[in-house]
Amino acid sequence: MMVCSALWSHARMSVEGTVLPCCRWEADNGDNSKAPKISDGIQSAIDSDYFNSIRERMLAGEQLSECRQCIDEEKHNIPSMRQQLNEKYSQYIGQKPKLRYIELAFSTHCNLACRMCNESFSSKWKLINNPKLTADTSIDAFDLENYDVDLSELEMIKAVGGEPFLSKNHYDYLDKIINQSNNPKGITLIYYTNGTIFPNKNIIDYWKKLKKVQIVVSVDAFGTLNDYLRPGSSWKTINETIDKFKNIEDVNIQLGTHAVITSLNVLQLPQLIEWIVKTFGHFPGEGVFDVARYPEHLSIAHLAAEEKDKIRTGINRMKDKIGKNVFDILEEALNENPDDNYKFEDIANKEQKLDKYFKQDFWDIVQV
Repeated sequence: MMVCSALWSHARMSVEGTVLPCCRWEADNGDNSKAPKISDGIQSAIDSDYFNSIRERMLAGEQLSECRQCIDEEKHNIPSMRQQLNEKYSQYIGQKPKLRYIELAFSTHCNLACRMCNESFSSKWKLINNPKLTADTSIDAFDLENYDVDLSELEMIKAVGGEPFLSKNHYDYLDKIINQSNNPKGITLIYYTNGTIFPNKNIIDYWKKLKKVQIVVSVDAFGTLNDYLRPGSSWKTINETIDKFKNIEDVNIQLGTHAVITSLNVLQLPQLIEWIVKTFGHFPGEGVFDVARYPEHLSIAHLAAEEKDKIRTGINRMKDKIGKNVFDILEEALNENPDDNYKFEDIANKEQKLDKYFKQDFWDIVQV
């Protein structure tokens, strides 16, 4: 039975202004607009008919299509987010919902225009799409007054972006949220950052009050390819920032990475993995790699048949270097047969807008 404890212990506050069961929840048509609004209060969202209906469907034994990513992973014996959450919170299933783990985005303020992202999550993307704008275009994800929910048993906070270390309200959010906990020293704070910004002293001093701070650096490829996939990024700066994180004193810091696999970086994964081992001292484990679903032209699932054959040949050659779990999720995506398919020439054409803006060239960087 696909019951997930997230519906009783977790919620995601998105930059789009909605409250969702988790970061992987995806409506069948990709439209989450029916989800409850943060502006109506987070407690109201947790108690809403929307959330209650999901709980009822799960307890009735329904396999929810909105949970397809976890379903696919479990089908291939890859530990899913559902399984990880159930290890921590399954004892609360069926009880009165209470948040113990929250995901939030402070704002859409971001200094990068990652090719797999869009203006809903990045103010830089919004500026590129609206060249006449000159002011800060970032949107605060929510107002602190909407945090009307009981967080006394809060254990984990996951902060995403935009770029979380650019948020002007970062400290205020932390202080407001963490002060509601009965045990701040028991809280783990997780950041997903692009690695180009180092937090200020006030934030680092706040971290000293907590149990642990996990810094997950989003890196999709080694060297210049990462700078291409994440325009505005600097490979040199990323490595310097990681070194700074390693040297923070009096904070229990855990460093890691996360990568999104697209048709542009899939054949260069061994170089990325080699860098991860050298930088962090271990082979990347579960949850480090996800396969992009959107935008469709960057998804390996949406490659034309002849392009998929090239990718299959490549990943078969490097199977031992990337590990079985990564190989399996790549095969799963390559075996999909969606209606819209792209050749690399089509992808290059779709990437011309960013290429022109950042003075980059698809064919100079991407090896296909």
